[in-house]
Amino acid sequence: MAKQTIEFSDTFLLGKWRQVPGAPEGISEKILSFDPETGNLTRLVRFAPGVKIPNVQNHDFCEEVYIMEGYMIDTGKNIVAPEGYYACRPVGMIHGPYDIPVSCLCFESRYQDPSRPLNPDCSLYTMKPE
Repeated sequence: MAKQTIEFSDTFLLGKWRQVPGAPEGISEKILSFDPETGNLTRLVRFAPGVKIPNVQNHDFCEEVYIMEGYMIDTGKNIVAPEGYYACRPVGMIHGPYDIPVSCLCFESRYQDPSRPLNPDCSLYTMKPE
């Protein structure tokens, strides 16, 4: 099974915003597309003003992030990422911690590394929409 087919749609009507499970308060997501076979997903992520992600991050999946509104600061690498910035992170890439002084909205794609065998224990499977 692959991600579902979705023709151009109003993202305000797709899915519901929810607090990201296990994340600091003030980080919410709207999953736009999810593949239950691989765990691959596309989502919008919204950070409220003042959110801090205090820990260094790394994942067992690939991640692409595009900043749509606002900005975030990677305090570990001293990078300010404003609207229009993009990141493509392979499995295990270190990033963060983060400060979000003003609100920030990101478009994000998360997927298993296509050059590796499918990992049935990948944490992406825990992110399925409700």
